[in-house]
Amino acid sequence: MKKCSIIELKRRVRIALDQNMANPQLIESLDVDTLSLDDIISEEIPIAARIVENSAPSRLLDGGLDFRGSCGWHGAVGYGSGFIALPKDFMRLVSFKMSDWDYSVSEAIKENSPAYEIQHSRYPGVRGNPQKPVVAIVMQPIGLVLEFFSCTAGRDVYVKRARYIPYPKVIDGNINLCENLIDPIVYQAAANVALTIGNADMATALGAKVKTLLE
Repeated sequence: MKKCSIIELKRRVRIALDQNMANPQLIESLDVDTLSLDDIISEEIPIAARIVENSAPSRLLDGGLDFRGSCGWHGAVGYGSGFIALPKDFMRLVSFKMSDWDYSVSEAIKENSPAYEIQHSRYPGVRGNPQKPVVAIVMQPIGLVLEFFSCTAGRDVYVKRARYIPYPKVIDGNINLCENLIDPIVYQAAANVALTIGNADMATALGAKVKTLLE
């Protein structure tokens, strides 16, 4: 992920807004209540990053951050399914692979989906397996975990790859973003600002630009 300056991102958002003004009226002259435009842009950048990084195709995500750790196992070790704790700032899965899987998984199912119920079937043939692995994001007493289905040999396997996208957070004037998504995040932030200042037409135009960049 790339460390981006909030000051530079705000500059780019202002440019996007200026380019989409329907008349020469300056952005600064718009009535934005008690907040300055800079304050509004600063608030909208992390929100825009969250929207875009959650909705972008997985091919546009970068490597993200690592979250490998020790695994817990469901029932007998030989059952082959288990779980790994997710970081507190976990937002989206990038890639997960156990050492005996044929390929990695980038999409996780939900615990309230029919597909999740199937993973707990007593018939191993219908559950995920090394040739067709499945992962689920589930809330357990220890917190949010990633459950994996399934492995061939319990403790003989290990987590080979585990990458995620964290919730966007501004730290010391910077924010870490997926490099391929910086442009759509800028336009999404501009669209959010346009809605805040009451310009729905501008917001629609900027939102269309975001969709185009994510294609």
